[in-house]
Amino acid sequence: MRKPIVSGQFYPERKEELRKIVKSFLVSKKKGNIHAVIVPHAGYMFSGKLAGEVFSLIPDKKDFIMLGVNHRGIGNKISFSIEDFETSLGIVKNNKALGEKIMNTFKKQGFDASINEMAHKYEHSLEVQLPFLQLSQKKFEIVPILFSGLNYEECIGIAKVLAEFFHEKECLVVSSDFTHYGANYDFVPFTGNNEQIKEKLFELDEEMILAISKNAGKDFFNLASKSTVCGMLGITIAIEIAKLKKWKARLVDYYTSGDVVNDYENAVGYAGLVFE
Repeated sequence: MRKPIVSGQFYPERKEELRKIVKSFLVSKKKGNIHAVIVPHAGYMFSGKLAGEVFSLIPDKKDFIMLGVNHRGIGNKISFSIEDFETSLGIVKNNKALGEKIMNTFKKQGFDASINEMAHKYEHSLEVQLPFLQLSQKKFEIVPILFSGLNYEECIGIAKVLAEFFHEKECLVVSSDFTHYGANYDFVPFTGNNEQIKEKLFELDEEMILAISKNAGKDFFNLASKSTVCGMLGITIAIEIAKLKKWKARLVDYYTSGDVVNDYENAVGYAGLVFE
């Protein structure tokens, strides 16, 4: 069982408090023909509103193949978990059979893929998404995957494998924040006052969002490689899958942590997108 590690930090630990805040973020919207989503993974006070908007659009699905960020770089280039994930709202079941089938397909094609629970043990990027799924979906299972150290060609190869596993009952969830700006993130390509930083930060992320909307995987990968988009590998893979499956990305909303606290000295961009 994979235990929660950012409960009480990124989101409330108590069951009823967590239920209440997630319910407040979920909105009544017409559910579309959503095949994949890109959603942020910051603390709920920052990106919970946007995550709620995105998850509110997803119709009921059977399996969520989740592409997370390997922030610590532990494990393989492609690290799977076959454990169930626990939150204070209950247990999220892992579709172990599907995960192992995908993993074995990667291995046959020479990818560095393996079950690596240590890579998942302290990684928050997938954990923070689970309460939204628990309160917006009826019955579902997950396939948790983390990526590290991939080049663009490897992303294309991974996308070709994953594309074969998406039909009507599966949904792709890519967990990623966008540009991390400021000395805290060792990324200060420009300076200025709050308004100037806000504008320039948006311009950086806007260019990458445009590349996603055009299914321009290589353009996105090159732009993100010069920036600090933590989930750039998962997003690149999603774009390449979208090319193969003829999905089209649409921006749901964008804002930054600076917009939340009115301080852009250190700020992170959040973009929510859906592929239809």
